[in-house]
Amino acid sequence: MIIESFDGQREDENIVAIWRQHPWVLSKTTIIAILIVAIGSIPMALSFSWGWKALALFAIAAIFYALGGYFLWLNTLYILTNQRIFAILQKGMFFRSNTEVPLINIQNVSHTQKGLFQMTLKYGDVEVETSGAKTAMILKNVEKPYLVQQKILKKEETTS
Repeated sequence: MIIESFDGQREDENIVAIWRQHPWVLSKTTIIAILIVAIGSIPMALSFSWGWKALALFAIAAIFYALGGYFLWLNTLYILTNQRIFAILQKGMFFRSNTEVPLINIQNVSHTQKGLFQMTLKYGDVEVETSGAKTAMILKNVEKPYLVQQKILKKEETTS
């Protein structure tokens, strides 16, 4: 999916990079969906007459749950332009949050990777700080956070 523009993009603004959260963040959703199906198979394993119906109902619920998690992942974006960093966070089916930080206001950019999965799969958080030592934005679970940090810093240097 290539994004050439976004809502709120200014006329003289160009997209430099777009990041999503690492696909590994979908693993929790996948595990829960599998557990939903497993719970639905219990009546069938115990030979209840409604076992197949329960399994089908739980499988449908698991599919909807997994699709909801995928929807949230797909619609969460971090966009770097030549003027600002723009975060679109899909927090629920009907709840979206937009945050922006002008590149000229950036004081510091840092990244963190915590735990075995983040270190081995090379993803983590990138924190963007503005004046007053306040964290203005956190790009959560992005792939290769060091490279994201460096790209933001390079773009920030060209606007200073």
